[in-house]
Amino acid sequence: MEETKTIASNELLMEQLQNRDWDQFWLRLMGRCFWLLRKRYTVKWGNDEVKNFSRKAIGEVINKIFIEKKRNWNIDRYPDFEEFIVGVIDSHVNNTLNKEDKDFTVGDNEFLLDENGESEPDAQEIVITQELRNQIYDELDVSGADDDELLIFECLADGMNKPDDIKNELGMSDEDFHNAWRRFKRKRKTIQKKLGAYGY
Repeated sequence: MEETKTIASNELLMEQLQNRDWDQFWLRLMGRCFWLLRKRYTVKWGNDEVKNFSRKAIGEVINKIFIEKKRNWNIDRYPDFEEFIVGVIDSHVNNTLNKEDKDFTVGDNEFLLDENGESEPDAQEIVITQELRNQIYDELDVSGADDDELLIFECLADGMNKPDDIKNELGMSDEDFHNAWRRFKRKRKTIQKKLGAYGY
């Protein structure tokens, strides 16, 4: 059976643009980029370079969708807008790394690309992204977490528990990590309860 292809109208795109909490959604997209760079491509960049790359990549994707209209939202394939934009970011990060000849290797969590160049996450990652991480991101957002705290959460969610290991993974200075970890600890009990409730 041939896959249907219904492209979202400009009106539907504008509705997503205007009615979404972009401060919160931006944090989720940053977390996705960090996960891709650190876990899928195992880049060895410093913390600032990862942040700058992620911000640039997200900005370029948003521009391609809403301004240039170069990436169409197929609502038959991606009924949920967030699932669509995450797929575009996955593809854009991969293409950018290859185009700029960045130094990276694909880790054990490599995802295969389909015939359209889109990444296909496995079932476990979909659950983590849509159910677990969204709820914890909500909790972080309400608590006023910054980018560094978000990175710390990503490491904890991936099973990394030792502060020194997290600091080295993120490439943060002792002072920056100490300050971020201290802020994060105030929120840690709630987050650990969320993780425990989902078996992580």
